[in-house]
Amino acid sequence: MKIHDCLLDIKNRVVVEYSTLGGIIVGSNKDHLWEERVNEQIDTVVIHCMSAVAIKLERPYDLNLLLKILCDYGVSSHYLISRKGKILRLVPEDKKAWHCGGSIMPEPDNRTGVNEFSIGIELAATNRSGFTDSQYDALCNLCIDIEKRHGKKMRYVGHDQIAGKRAVDLGLRKDRKVDPGPLFNWEFFMEKMARLAGNGH
Repeated sequence: MKIHDCLLDIKNRVVVEYSTLGGIIVGSNKDHLWEERVNEQIDTVVIHCMSAVAIKLERPYDLNLLLKILCDYGVSSHYLISRKGKILRLVPEDKKAWHCGGSIMPEPDNRTGVNEFSIGIELAATNRSGFTDSQYDALCNLCIDIEKRHGKKMRYVGHDQIAGKRAVDLGLRKDRKVDPGPLFNWEFFMEKMARLAGNGH
């Protein structure tokens, strides 16, 4: 498994539509799209999906466009996985990425502010595309690697599970998140994780 660094900070020289990602970040008066963690006890991985259909219908999975969207909106995740399984590291794991917003863990946990203790992973997908085998492979290998490095089993939740209707009803946020959505195969993901863990990967 190879992880490609593409950190969302002012040094990022990836060019998207006549500007660098670093330039976009500078324009928002930030040095980078993360902050320090108050609590470094990371125990959760949040799975998201995103696409560029709203800005380029014909290029929904273009990685540079997805990175531009993150920078334009001033949000971030720790990782982004392409349709072919390429893994980009966008934020160092020891930093807090801005991927959940107002959020609450499922019962009985009920912790709020999930960014503080989680790692966010974006998958390039639309709400109709589903996810590729290469994405599941990359996601599972990345998650196994995260568990090894942190020395613990992680809890896995979807963005929709922590920032959906319940979070809105509790007044934690105004909009309801629906990703990764019903096309993400949680059973397949967890079975694949178990197989990889059992094989010593």
